[in-house]
Amino acid sequence: MSPSGRYVRRVMIASLSGVRGILNQDLSLEDVGRFAGNFCGEFDHGEILVARDTRGTGPAMCKTVICSALSKGLEVVDYGVASTPALFRESRVRGSPAIMVTASHNEPEFNGLKFVVRGKGITKSMFDVVAGPPKQTPNYAGKVRQAKRTSYVDDLVQRFGVRSCQGAKVALDLGGGAAALHAPELFAALGCRVMTVNGTPGVFSRRIDPVVDGLVTLRDLVERGRCDIGLGFDCDGDRLVIVDSAGRKRTGDYMLTLAVSELLKETKESKVVVSLDTTQAIDDVAARAGVRVFRTKVGEANVVSGMVEWGARLGGEGSSGGLIDGEFNYCRDSLLAAVVIVRALMRGGLKTYESVPVYQQERVALAIPKAKALRALRTLAAEYPDADTRDGVKIVLQKRSWVLVRPSGTEDAVRVSAEAPTSRGALEIAKEFAGRLAELSR
Repeated sequence: MSPSGRYVRRVMIASLSGVRGILNQDLSLEDVGRFAGNFCGEFDHGEILVARDTRGTGPAMCKTVICSALSKGLEVVDYGVASTPALFRESRVRGSPAIMVTASHNEPEFNGLKFVVRGKGITKSMFDVVAGPPKQTPNYAGKVRQAKRTSYVDDLVQRFGVRSCQGAKVALDLGGGAAALHAPELFAALGCRVMTVNGTPGVFSRRIDPVVDGLVTLRDLVERGRCDIGLGFDCDGDRLVIVDSAGRKRTGDYMLTLAVSELLKETKESKVVVSLDTTQAIDDVAARAGVRVFRTKVGEANVVSGMVEWGARLGGEGSSGGLIDGEFNYCRDSLLAAVVIVRALMRGGLKTYESVPVYQQERVALAIPKAKALRALRTLAAEYPDADTRDGVKIVLQKRSWVLVRPSGTEDAVRVSAEAPTSRGALEIAKEFAGRLAELSR
């Protein structure tokens, strides 16, 4: 209960994807210190990398993380503000564990932690340690040093080549986030003409998540500036949504399909791993390239695990606008995806935008108590014995359509996602199954 006598809803979430909550409400600095201390206690010596996004609570949480690491005798390398992909890359290159202070695409009042080991998210066994009770270990005296920058931008330039996107006119909506520290420098080095909006770190003038925001300012900039493309980022720089040259905001699924399609042209990959709710357009471009598609439960951690298990280089989640290229980073990497697409535009012209198939998705959420929701899902699965039940119930319908019904991991709700060739068709499917679910939950 709060000091005012009103109950405060606890919303802190701890999972393989990290910790998320509202500082001084459901997430305390004591919690931050416990999570960070348990993680750091798994490493006897050496260095740990720390960075944060641009949220106002970041400095306090970062200092708590650093103090926890120092008490375990570790050498802290503090990068200040950097994107999540930049820190994942740095962890991979240096072979060092890392903690990212971020709530990713959540709104500014949230913050959290992501844990990284050698460039990958943590395992279930490591998570159990991190989320467990505080470890009683002797205190040591570590040390901390400030790092001027990560190698992330240099690594991307080396991978794609200096001035490899020469002449492209690119509009960046940096969203007040960590991408402001990387994106303008990167695209300038690649030879692009760069225009930016929302470039002041920590100033959030739109929704944090570019997937759900209308990106009106970016769309206007693309049209007025006659840009080849607009790129919209979230606060920690791992999500990407693109605006095409006509000023149309495209979906995360479209972005992923286009990026994967381009990468398949230049690699000898035989597998792609995506989440269950990712567009079937991925299957179309994979079939065109003679590539097999594997699907996992929803969630970046599940996709990465699948990529490792099946030996796939490429993966991603359409719903979050995330491309994963395991040859460079084992996390969603917005800037890598952006460069792939901009380079494709320079090679193939604006007709590149029409080079991949597009399906339409619609989503409906129903507030249903968890016990009733699980009972309804069991009934629905029995009615469709061919359904995929690894993560809720996914039913493949006729005419290139499907529906996924799955319980929310954060609230008493069920989410119905449907895809079809047209928005009207997808909405009809979503409403039909939402109605059926409501009946089963009575």
